[in-house]
Amino acid sequence: MSRERIDLGGVPLRAVRLLASGAEARNALAERARESARSEGAREALAEVAARVERIVSALESEREAAEANLAHVSVELALVIAREILRREIRAGNYDLEKIVREALSETAGAAGPCTVRLNPTDRAALESVPFRSGTTLLGDEGVRRGDVQVETALGLLVRESSRLLDAIEQRLLEALH
Repeated sequence: MSRERIDLGGVPLRAVRLLASGAEARNALAERARESARSEGAREALAEVAARVERIVSALESEREAAEANLAHVSVELALVIAREILRREIRAGNYDLEKIVREALSETAGAAGPCTVRLNPTDRAALESVPFRSGTTLLGDEGVRRGDVQVETALGLLVRESSRLLDAIEQRLLEALH
């Protein structure tokens, strides 16, 4: 009996049996090859499915992140729309401290020596008729100024305090904070 090495195609020795004929051996090898091909095909199919699932999960995560960022922007925009509407209603109803608004605007121009002119909406001007302000301050009614807004003219320039610009600045800061 010769001792030749036989390539068993990776089949463990315990799974090898001696076959009676060459046809039986061919059939057994063919069956083993089919099983191996099916097993390899299943591994490849599983790897392909796993890769697809990974791509889908990654795409969904990206979409979720984009949706969260968009939600934050939309929330800021909605909040500002609501704030603008509330501000308009409150100004129409006269629910604002006009004297305080004017005094705050004047305090921002405290470094300007000399007289100043405060331009207000004529309705606001009438409401402040009897309120004393610092010396040299003149109140003027101006149809071009919206209710609740103030413009202070001094020798150094013009200070404009408009509620819409204040809300725009708040919006800008909120949006910058999101980035």
